[in-house]
Amino acid sequence: MDNITWLTMRRMRTPLIVMIMVYSLSVFGMVLIPGQDETGRAVQVTFLDASYFIAIMATTIGFGEMPIAFTHAQRLYVFIILFPNVVAWLYSIGTILALFLDPQFKEVLHRSRFKRRIRWLGGPFYIVCGFGNTGSMIVKGLLKRGINAVILERERDIIQNMSLNAEFSHLPALAGSVADRRLLELAGLHAPGCLGVMAITNKDHANLTVAISCKLLRPELPVFARSETRRVSANMASFGTEHRIDPYTIFAERFYLALSSPTKYLVQDWLISVPVSELRTEIKPPAGHWVVAGLGRFGSRIAPQLEKAGLPFTVIDVHPDRVENRDGAILGRGTEAHTLIEAGVKDSVGIIAGTGDDVDNLSIIMTARELKPDLFIVARQENQQNDELFDSFQADLVARRSLIVARRMLTVATTPLLPTFLSHLDHEDEAFTSRVKARLEVVLHKRAPNLWTEELVAGHADAVLAAANEGVDIRLEHITSNLRIETPENLDCVCLVLERGALRLFLPGPKQELHVGDRLLFAGRGTAQREMIWNLTEPSVLIGFATGRPQARSTVMRWLTHQDSRGKKAQ
Repeated sequence: MDNITWLTMRRMRTPLIVMIMVYSLSVFGMVLIPGQDETGRAVQVTFLDASYFIAIMATTIGFGEMPIAFTHAQRLYVFIILFPNVVAWLYSIGTILALFLDPQFKEVLHRSRFKRRIRWLGGPFYIVCGFGNTGSMIVKGLLKRGINAVILERERDIIQNMSLNAEFSHLPALAGSVADRRLLELAGLHAPGCLGVMAITNKDHANLTVAISCKLLRPELPVFARSETRRVSANMASFGTEHRIDPYTIFAERFYLALSSPTKYLVQDWLISVPVSELRTEIKPPAGHWVVAGLGRFGSRIAPQLEKAGLPFTVIDVHPDRVENRDGAILGRGTEAHTLIEAGVKDSVGIIAGTGDDVDNLSIIMTARELKPDLFIVARQENQQNDELFDSFQADLVARRSLIVARRMLTVATTPLLPTFLSHLDHEDEAFTSRVKARLEVVLHKRAPNLWTEELVAGHADAVLAAANEGVDIRLEHITSNLRIETPENLDCVCLVLERGALRLFLPGPKQELHVGDRLLFAGRGTAQREMIWNLTEPSVLIGFATGRPQARSTVMRWLTHQDSRGKKAQ
């Protein structure tokens, strides 16, 4: 039985029994008492007449004495049963109103509506656990890529505010503990359209619980979990969580990349930037002495990268246990000028403000800049509301936790070939990186690229399948040309990866032959993506361009032409 029906019947059981009993006794009494017509002849009241009269009396409508004028006995009986009927109706109506105002009933009603909206989504979706700054950015990115989201959030106020936002109001959302297994199942964990689960709350334990629950209930489903402590990350890895997103580790690794290879850092930044945003120029952190203010979760990940790069640094921290384990470390907050001077900021090339407090980090930056204006600034930002403050200081690098997590999750979830390419880029030489950079610069026009994956299968690339059936070889240059114009031109895009089974080709050339089943990752303009989709779905145009001969547009005519050409060759 549905929860709403069960709860309604449970709450209305007593009022309904009372009302039925009072109504039934009243009807039977009316039937038993005979009436009189105008001639004085006895008239027996029928059950229908009695039921009708009791109904209009109890509801206070009161059309009058029906079907005929009552006798004194009938009027006395009506006087006796009038009050019990009215009370029974009022009792029932009051119970119904109380039921609709009951928080438990409203919660059950909301959950029923939540389940119904999930069934009506009509497409693939991710379950997003947590809708704070990070969650809203991720959901916005998913929607731009045509993927829906089902949202679970602990704070009811956030869900209410979300329902007022036109961008998100159509999405199913429910307030409750994201670590509750029942809520995950209610959110469609077992639904065929569920693509995966994203646990992105600011509580590592909640994210860990979500990851464990999903792996136990549906092991084949990918889980993307945010984790900011090494212990929790290791725990998630132990039971097979595929994607563990540690924003501080990600930033530290990319900071090392900026130190060791500014070009690789730049290319990676272009590829993970928000599409159409302005491209970042090359950043070159200087070599020399650095000051690290704060050795907590952020600083403890940055310090090893400085050591790996062979750069000297001095640590400032308020915790004595962190200071005493490092030679030359200074006890202090870093917001005071004398502490920074003692750490050697005047002889340093850069400073890392990495405490857990945004105000302290801003104070450290201000004080350090006053002491040495040309310092390279790396800052940690915890609260998204402080974006304008950090932007006003024009720090060279800012570790925005929410943005790092959102970027990485969207990258892995929507373009799974991109992490493969970025990992390959890390291990390649500078010559390969320079080639990638040069090819991207030609097509991007100083704006961050759109990223998309094309899979050469039925329904997505019918033109390639038609070409394969007719024995026509299709190369990469054929699908990356604008075929709508008289003289085809190259589209503004670059193929980064070609995946064919276990084989992966990185930065394939224009002459690369394509096979049915290939997966290709492209970076470029949105117009290039639209033109490429048109190329892949128009067999006559693509085959005509590949062969240099005009093709019939219908499949039957192309087949007849193909058969005719085969016959001529046989003769």
